[in-house]
Amino acid sequence: MKQQEAWMDAGRRWALEAFGTYGPHIREQIAEMVKEEHEASLDAQEASGHRSNGVYGQFWRGILEKFELFGDLPGASLVRPGEAPYKLPVINGVALFPWRYAKSREAELATTPFGTSDARTAITTLRPQPVQEGLDLNLPDAGLTDEERDLLTTVQDVTKDSVVTSGRLALVAISSSPRGLFAVEWGEVEVNSAGFVEWTGSHESLLSLAPAKPVSMSPTGTFTAGDLPSKFPQTKTDEKAASSTDE
Repeated sequence: MKQQEAWMDAGRRWALEAFGTYGPHIREQIAEMVKEEHEASLDAQEASGHRSNGVYGQFWRGILEKFELFGDLPGASLVRPGEAPYKLPVINGVALFPWRYAKSREAELATTPFGTSDARTAITTLRPQPVQEGLDLNLPDAGLTDEERDLLTTVQDVTKDSVVTSGRLALVAISSSPRGLFAVEWGEVEVNSAGFVEWTGSHESLLSLAPAKPVSMSPTGTFTAGDLPSKFPQTKTDEKAASSTDE
């Protein structure tokens, strides 16, 4: 139990170092967003009555739209990679990309091609846009301890140095299908010369995170509303096929 707590603290620390004040909040919200989108996509698939899973296959569009809410946080902006039909949040100089890389439990991130489109290639070179200082309106409580605020001050002092470059990419790697939500991992990645992503340091599963308290990042507060999904996660027989990925 103590080892689990230490691991969780390491994940919170990484979120703080990578995304600043709202890093831990982003970490908790990602876990809830993915679960909610999986549930909503599953309901839409079941309502369609279709044999094919094309309705659930729109999962990736829904999760990208949810992630755009992070662009409202202080120090964040939304950037369109290449000619992509979506925008990604760049927070504290780190781009955040949700990628449903697999539709089965057996597929592995390391052997799934990433650089398969101009948009994906452009994601690896995103730079933050000029941002305005955020107003303290409708922002969630960051919930940081004194120790975490001291760490944040240290990290901010380092990143203000002109020698430090940005262009970092944090990936939320998702494996799911109508049969279940198999994996949600996040961490910083690099794309190698063969077009595959590699974790550059530690990464963690977000499936074990406890639900965060409902908070509102906008006047509408859409993504935090409602009860947690009841069908997550499923542990039945994995989908056998499915080696393709989303955009």
